[in-house]
Amino acid sequence: MGGGVSALEPQFSDQQVLVDLGLTPKQARVYLALVKSGPLRIAEISKNAEVARPDVYQTLERLQQVGLVERIITSPLQYKAIPMDDGLSLLLETRTNQYEKVKAETEVLRATIKTEKPDKPNEEESHEFVLIPGGKSAIERIGEAIKNAQQSIDIILSWKRIAHGVVEVFSESLEIAWAKKVKVRCISEKPPENKTSEQLIEYFREKPSNQMRFVPYYPATVFGIYDEKEISLAVVPKTDLESSPTLWSTNKALVSLAADHFEVLWRSATEITQ
Repeated sequence: MGGGVSALEPQFSDQQVLVDLGLTPKQARVYLALVKSGPLRIAEISKNAEVARPDVYQTLERLQQVGLVERIITSPLQYKAIPMDDGLSLLLETRTNQYEKVKAETEVLRATIKTEKPDKPNEEESHEFVLIPGGKSAIERIGEAIKNAQQSIDIILSWKRIAHGVVEVFSESLEIAWAKKVKVRCISEKPPENKTSEQLIEYFREKPSNQMRFVPYYPATVFGIYDEKEISLAVVPKTDLESSPTLWSTNKALVSLAADHFEVLWRSATEITQ
């Protein structure tokens, strides 16, 4: 094999490092041109940095403001950069200070939200419909609903979602629910006949408060009902958990409709057999 750089090794340039530290691409090119070749006149900076001459003036003004470039009083004017090591330290310190400022403001905002949050949602909030994009937001919302459930969780979903959710995504939340003896009922299509399915079914059978039944087809709707008070409904049921947006609602009519559908399907579904 050749001695080239591995595809797994990080790829970066001097300019990209400076951009990551807060400079614009033009500012980074001007600063690098002065570091490597300065002191330079405006025309030379424009040529070496490949930045249009009108933009060079504005760029130099900003670089002087942050302390990276100094002006030499000659005729014509020349500009020079502070050493790269000093420049990197300056930019890193500025970036760190900005981060600490944002972090502090974030904590203040978080505390403010907690203080202003009402103890109980008003009637309008309790009946709202919320569309949550797929991915982490939906997963976290469902996980919290499972952990917070006190009495029951009724779920209709595909076997693939069950396997992925129980084994990887919601295992901790489900264990918390089962520890509280929350009654969990689950409907899915018949799983494939393999060792993994057998082990997962046996895992469910060991949970006293868990019941599972099967239907002979892929579920047309995928949803969860929590304590008969709120529902999460997959907008695109035939995708994986991370890809489908989720409609979330505490609307009593929608929750009741979903609960009735679940009960009809539950009575016609097949119970787990050995």
